[in-house]
Amino acid sequence: MSIPGIEVYRGHDEWGPVRVFEDGLCRYMAFGTDAQQSCIDLWNPEALVYQYTQAMMLALLYQPKPERVTLLGLGAGSLVQSLQAYDPELPLSVVELRPLVAEVAQQWFELALAPPLSLHLEDASCYMAQTSSRSDIIFADIYNDSGMIESQLNVDFLKNCYLNLNHGGVLVLNLWEEGRGLHPLAMQRLRDQFGEHCMSCLVEDGNLIAFGFKGGVPEDNPRRLQSPAKKLGRRLNIPLHKLVDRLKRA
Repeated sequence: MSIPGIEVYRGHDEWGPVRVFEDGLCRYMAFGTDAQQSCIDLWNPEALVYQYTQAMMLALLYQPKPERVTLLGLGAGSLVQSLQAYDPELPLSVVELRPLVAEVAQQWFELALAPPLSLHLEDASCYMAQTSSRSDIIFADIYNDSGMIESQLNVDFLKNCYLNLNHGGVLVLNLWEEGRGLHPLAMQRLRDQFGEHCMSCLVEDGNLIAFGFKGGVPEDNPRRLQSPAKKLGRRLNIPLHKLVDRLKRA
């Protein structure tokens, strides 16, 4: 799959290229030649473009007033901008391995890395093993040009995510099948850690968004979720209610 638009920037670090493309009002970040990693609408950068990122925000149905959120993997910062628009005073801990990615997100994707956001330039697994911070939501979206970094499925990584959630907290994983049978493996490891307190949402582009809930079985009746999903969707400027019917117990 080719990247749409024209290339307007290319940088390199020890992990490879970081590229920026523009196609009309859409601006893309890519780590290689075949697929984009992130996208923003230049007229509305806080609105999430990709359906999989929209689905990740379903976590706010269960934690509508988080006191701290951790994001593992920055990309162009689309999730960060959406959360900043949702609550400008929300403390965000953002973990990104590549300093160049953070620089490009600021220079080309209108991302403001300022308090109450804290940026940690390190490996996500190491960060989760060492941090003393506790979060109400942890978003894990760790990818390179080859696809999902499989450390997201590491038993110790998932355990550390669980331990670093507050009671009632939510772990959100962006999973990509790629024909390698990762979804069943991921869901089994998530159940091993969270028991029956897991849900998933399969979106149109093939991503599976998995949710692990610490401390209780969440509401999963689509009818009861429609009204809060519509309200949350209006606040986030995305059609969130259309994704509620895709939520399933995992």
